Amino acid sequence: MALFLYISLGTLIGVLEWRRHSRGEPLNAMTAFNVSYLILFVFVPFNVMYFGEDVIRQRYAYEAYGPGDAWTAFCLLFSYVLFCLGYWWKSPKNQRIGGNCGAFSLQDSAHVAKIVFFIGVLLTLVYVVQIGGVTSVISEANAIRRGEIRLEGKFVFYRYFSQFSADAFVLFVAIALAKLARKIEITTREKVYLFCALLFFVYYALSTAGRRPFIYPIFLCFLVYWSMGTKIKKPAVAALALVFVIAGLGTILGPIILSGHLSTAFDVYQSSQIGWRGLLEIAYFNTLQGLGDSYIHFVGMQKASLWQFGFLSDIVNLPQDVLPSRLLGFQRNWDLSNQINDFFGIQLPEGPQGEPLGGGEPLSLHGYLLVNFGYVGMFVLFFVLGWFYKWVHIRFKPANPKDAVAWLIYWWVVLGFFVYFRDGSLLFVVKDQLTWWLITALLLYYRANRQVTIPRLRESVSLAGH
Repeated sequence: MALFLYISLGTLIGVLEWRRHSRGEPLNAMTAFNVSYLILFVFVPFNVMYFGEDVIRQRYAYEAYGPGDAWTAFCLLFSYVLFCLGYWWKSPKNQRIGGNCGAFSLQDSAHVAKIVFFIGVLLTLVYVVQIGGVTSVISEANAIRRGEIRLEGKFVFYRYFSQFSADAFVLFVAIALAKLARKIEITTREKVYLFCALLFFVYYALSTAGRRPFIYPIFLCFLVYWSMGTKIKKPAVAALALVFVIAGLGTILGPIILSGHLSTAFDVYQSSQIGWRGLLEIAYFNTLQGLGDSYIHFVGMQKASLWQFGFLSDIVNLPQDVLPSRLLGFQRNWDLSNQINDFFGIQLPEGPQGEPLGGGEPLSLHGYLLVNFGYVGMFVLFFVLGWFYKWVHIRFKPANPKDAVAWLIYWWVVLGFFVYFRDGSLLFVVKDQLTWWLITALLLYYRANRQVTIPRLRESVSLAGH
């Protein structure tokens, strides 16, 4: 029965997306939601039922609560239906409010890109000095991510702003795409900035030992490229698929190879005789282990009781979570993370402030809504989220399809929603993607300032003529 429901859900998503495509609707937020839902709650459950714990990062959760049942599949199917109904509900007024503000100036956007690029470079250099070398940053990336190495100092929160180097690269790409669309020449200086931003982006991604810091910027470049009406070509799709393969392998092989142990990695490759097929299998399973969190967490939350993890605890703790605790001298509340770890049977060592080393497990959005509002509340709120998602789409969709910078902001907001949808934690949306929102605020400020200045200049010219 569960398999039939997952097949029905996948078929429904495919039919609705094909219907959108056949009506000539472009790539937009609903496409992103359909693809993400298909991957997280159709593709992943199939793999969990077939491969078992091999595709589950939290094997203890799988052993304790199993792969889910027909009721799990029904909840996922019904939540999707209600989300779509909310999205199709009567659209808000002023549907083109996002497009009435004018296009973003390429000159101002380039100015913002240079600002965030140099901030990212400066903070990356500070991080390199603190760790002890360029290669040490990469070789110690996994240990730092798991909490085995603790960075000292009251200003460690600057690490969140090192992402500026990656976001500057994406913004430079958006500016270049906008210039190509308007047939404006890209100067040599701009090409140099773009190349340098690419180098620092790659180095930043390797320094985090994670997949998302590498995937998100590349994925955003493709989304902006396709959103401008460019025809999707097979080489571009193949290149995007290669990005996911590299990201899947990167968390395992990257730190080994780039820390100077290339010969060791090559010897392991030869002795195991895994070949290219084995490398692809490693990338496949490694990627699935990250994607499977949302699904297996929801399966576990179905065994929890209402309010077992507090009522809206993430909102209560959010103000102190975004503030730098070491600088301000207070201790964070890790109760929610520790409770979730205990529920899933995770035994993680604690840091000096009682924090779980390696991080706590999120509830996923389905699980978060379930333990806070019950099944009825979860279903109702998915309908409300669908309506809100439509409002986001209408509010941020550019009126000018060639405005690449506006498309970048649009996809930042959409992917921010996906981050919340995947993890069910506002902290990940606000804190981990903080640079997205700061750059967006800068771009909106420059646009608003230019829109105020231009009418005044026109008025001054008119008075001078009289």
